[in-house]
Amino acid sequence: MKELQKLTKDQLYKQLKEKSENLYSIAHEALENNFFNESGIDEESLTEFFEMLDDETAEKLKDASLYINNENDAPEIVLIQNESNTSLELITSEDEGYKIILIDSDLHLSEKLFVEDYIVLIVTGNIQAENIIINGSLYCSGNVTSKVLFGASGNDNETYIGGSIMTSLIAENGHYTVAEGNIYSRYLISFHNEITGKTGKFIENISLEKPGEIGLLKAEILDVDGYFDEDAFLTFIDSNSPDALFNKPSNLF
Repeated sequence: MKELQKLTKDQLYKQLKEKSENLYSIAHEALENNFFNESGIDEESLTEFFEMLDDETAEKLKDASLYINNENDAPEIVLIQNESNTSLELITSEDEGYKIILIDSDLHLSEKLFVEDYIVLIVTGNIQAENIIINGSLYCSGNVTSKVLFGASGNDNETYIGGSIMTSLIAENGHYTVAEGNIYSRYLISFHNEITGKTGKFIENISLEKPGEIGLLKAEILDVDGYFDEDAFLTFIDSNSPDALFNKPSNLF
């Protein structure tokens, strides 16, 4: 990828608003809540509070406050240009912290799009890729077309699509996924959060949304206790089609 420009929060919001009011509204709310929401306690009130405490307790709270502020520094915001038509893996280094990445165009890849935990990716067009793996957050104003769309974030992050989602498999393992339009997929796996198509959700073959249905999944992607194994799943889909994930009921086809 090519980094074009570092953006301020206001510059990011201005660009989003010019492209899509809806994308701006959703991303603004999420980013403000997660990264930019400042404490409502003013400095004078905080000083008065510390004066009420004994010296040792006050010093401990001041140190904790400084630590929290350092941990919650505002993320870097960058506008990038994707230079690959095969794969795009968005990963931060150990000392970077959270990062917001804006792609102000369509994103077309023949292979994988990967967004790691500390990345928020915002795309102001359509996304097309073979496998899309979201551990951070994804906000897209257009449609998403892929073989696999998978989100896993311990229920901390989300995927928001302003248009429709068209996949062979849509799946989540603790990740909220929503499309303003329809979701069309051959298969769906969802045990820990929600996958929502606001105008419709059309699953052609198998939809797994209850823990008791996990037996429809091949043993290769289950752990020794019979639960969904995320690492095994990701390895499996790299070299197999979504159809191969399932023990198909004899009356399904």
